[in-house]
Amino acid sequence: MALRVLPLALAAALVAPAAAVASVTVATTAKRPALRVDAGGYAEVSWSAGGVRRTLLVPPRGSVLPGARLPGRDVSRAARGIEIPFARVIRRTPDGRYWALQSWRLVRRGAVELRFSRWRGAPTAMELTSEPVGASGELLTGRATFHGRGVTGVWRTLEGDAVPEAAVLECFCAGRGWSWFNSVRTRSGGKFGANVPSRALARRYRATIVGPNVGTTLAPDASAVVASSR
Repeated sequence: MALRVLPLALAAALVAPAAAVASVTVATTAKRPALRVDAGGYAEVSWSAGGVRRTLLVPPRGSVLPGARLPGRDVSRAARGIEIPFARVIRRTPDGRYWALQSWRLVRRGAVELRFSRWRGAPTAMELTSEPVGASGELLTGRATFHGRGVTGVWRTLEGDAVPEAAVLECFCAGRGWSWFNSVRTRSGGKFGANVPSRALARRYRATIVGPNVGTTLAPDASAVVASSR
């Protein structure tokens, strides 16, 4: 099942339960993203598109509010000592929570999406290994976890559509850079595996997955890179 892109126009018009989704797609092809968080746990995401500055307010619970502004003073600070893939902004609040914006392409030939997350402790983790198969083939296997639990099941768009948790697989192919070649669903424990087709055999591979939701936690997206076993 193909992953679905949330167009910018839809992001500006929808109101849906923030706690019902995983890390949230805020916009596509967003420029100059920024993030502010107040003491009440409200997060304001802002970005530029089409020469206009836009905002989306993500409350601690309930509905996201397109166009709304932060109700309180920004208490967040730039986070130190933590890394997540595709990060545009990582903030930390006095209660120990992390807040982040990541930017990557979820769908083959789709637009680059700006995604919001909030969590405590370690971020989502991704493992990836490669091993030779037959005369020239290669098998990729991996596992995605959040706080020790496998990332599996489904995540939901702001539209409320359920999308299967799947690892997006890419090759670093000569002349093309990172190129999508497959998307494979995770199984029990967050595990996944796929053979690399001959057209995608390369020196490096990457697997990326949408972070899960656990209550009001919106875990960040995770990614890993592995060298070819050949």
